[in-house]
Amino acid sequence: MKRRKKLDVIISVVAIVVGGILMSWGIAHKGMRSVVWDSADHKLVVSQTVSRTSRPAAYQKIVVDTKLPVTIRRSNVSRVTVQQQNFNQKRQPVTTTVRDHTLTIRGGDSRQHNVTFDGPSITREDEAFDTSGRIIVEVPQRTSVQQVTLQKSWTVRLEDLTLKQITGPTGGSFKAKNVTVKQALDLRQGDADVYLTNVTAPQLQLHTDDGDVDVKQSRFTSRDNLIASDEGDVTLATTQLGGGRVTTGDGDVHIRSNDLAHHLTVTSSEGDLSGLVAADAGVTANGTSDSEITLFGRSRKSGTQIRPHAKVQYTFSVGDDGDITVR
Repeated sequence: MKRRKKLDVIISVVAIVVGGILMSWGIAHKGMRSVVWDSADHKLVVSQTVSRTSRPAAYQKIVVDTKLPVTIRRSNVSRVTVQQQNFNQKRQPVTTTVRDHTLTIRGGDSRQHNVTFDGPSITREDEAFDTSGRIIVEVPQRTSVQQVTLQKSWTVRLEDLTLKQITGPTGGSFKAKNVTVKQALDLRQGDADVYLTNVTAPQLQLHTDDGDVDVKQSRFTSRDNLIASDEGDVTLATTQLGGGRVTTGDGDVHIRSNDLAHHLTVTSSEGDLSGLVAADAGVTANGTSDSEITLFGRSRKSGTQIRPHAKVQYTFSVGDDGDITVR
């Protein structure tokens, strides 16, 4: 036991000494920086973020084929800014090419197998992506983007855009703010967390495997919208919609102050449902013997209908473990 403790002390002292030396080396190379053992080139590298900018030729479509976070937003200039860690940029740089009026963003997502020395702290980054990398695509006012295609995306954010359509699977996180889509917005592939704010489309078809969903201040006029998550929570708030379905398997659903034209069905297999609806809306609540159902401040039984002949109708349904609260 004493021998093992002695060995632990020796290892700790060596780590501190090595960390101090490497920290000094990092300071000597442009200030306090982490030092990384680059396993690809078998040498120590001072970790730093590098950025480069390009001005692509005219395009009408954008293809996102990278695991780095990508933001596409309206601007006064046509510009793509790529930020990567220096050793990742060397191994797999991001490329931006325009062919057949299509801007394709590819690369930058190689797996890292590095050891980082940050003073006395030693961290092994195994199977981790470039956490400091990002890509910003600035779309000039004169450019009309017809389509955004997601091929190998992880984190995507769209801002202040008008598009014809969005296609492809989502992964990690998908955010859209102040976006108009002329065709139906189809987000039924992937497992991302999805956040839509002030998004307009004729119809929304959204399904995610594991992610949470937050839709607010948006407009979808179709009567057949779908907002679904297999395992996440879903929030639909201050949104104008014709009707449709909001559903989740394991999560909770929150419905807040929406402008509904017809009928909305809200379900959760194992979660709770809460709703804040218009005072003249009809409400139907379906649960089980274990469900607690509260409608407008009063405890109710499963199958209760309030204002069944109203033009606007909500149907709330839960499984064995779920409760319903509507105000």
